[in-house]
Amino acid sequence: MSKLPLRDRLVVLTRPEGRSADWKATLAEAGAAVIELPLLEISFEPDEDTLADVLDTIGEYDWIIFTSANGVRGFFDRFLMRFSDIRSIGGARFACVGPATEKALRSYHLDADLVAAQPDAVALGRELMTKFTVENQKLVVATGNLADPALPRLLMDEGRAIVDILKVYSTDQKSIAEAPEAAEFRRRGADAIVFASPSAVESFMHQAASLRPEVGARHPKVIAVGPTTADAVRRTGIPLGATATAPTAKAIRDAIIAALG
Repeated sequence: MSKLPLRDRLVVLTRPEGRSADWKATLAEAGAAVIELPLLEISFEPDEDTLADVLDTIGEYDWIIFTSANGVRGFFDRFLMRFSDIRSIGGARFACVGPATEKALRSYHLDADLVAAQPDAVALGRELMTKFTVENQKLVVATGNLADPALPRLLMDEGRAIVDILKVYSTDQKSIAEAPEAAEFRRRGADAIVFASPSAVESFMHQAASLRPEVGARHPKVIAVGPTTADAVRRTGIPLGATATAPTAKAIRDAIIAALG
C-alpha cells in the first residue's frame, strides 16, 4: 500500500453528525478529501415507562446487551441521571455487538464479558447462548427504534431467557438537500460514498432526486459497512463497490482502496 493510497480521492461519509471523526481522520491520513452528508439524526429519547421499570429492578438482570454504541450512550446517560455510583449496576454482565460498541462501553470504565466475533446482533445472540447458559436468566437489550427484533426473539425462543427490550434512542431520516455539502456533492460527485446502516441507504434513496450528481460529476462507488448494509444496497439496484468487514476506520479505508483499485 502506498503512503497516500487515496490521494486526490473524494469520499462521502453519511453517518449522523459528530459520529465520523475517527473515520474522517483515517481517510485524511490516507490522502482523501472527505465531505459529510449526515443522512440520519439520533435522538436519545427512551421509552420512559420501560426505562423506569428496568432501572427500578436493575440489580436483577444477569446480562445487559448493547446492539450499538448509541445504545450504550443512551442507556448510561439515563442510568447516571438516576444513580450517582456506577456500582449500582449490580452484578450484570455485558454483551456487545462489535468493537465500536465495546469501545463505547469502555468509555464508562466497564469491560464487556462478550463481544460478538461478527458485528451482527443475531451472531451475538448465538454466541451468547453457546458460551453461557441464559435459560431462565433475566436479560435487557438496550437498543434503538429501528433494531431488528430477531435478537430478543432468538434469546427467548431458543435460549428460553426472560428478555426486556429497552429502546434508548431513535434514528430518523434527515433532509440534507439544502445543505452546502449536498450542493458540493451534486456539483463534484465523489469517488466513494460510505453507508454504515440500512437506514442510511433508505434515507439516501428517499432523497436521491435532490442528491443526483450533475453532468460531468463523478459517480461514486458505494461502500457498505457490514453484510446487512450491503444487502440493503443490493436491494436498491445500485452496484456495490465493496463491503467493509467491520465498522472501523481501518476496515472502511481498506474497502475504499479496494473498490477504487
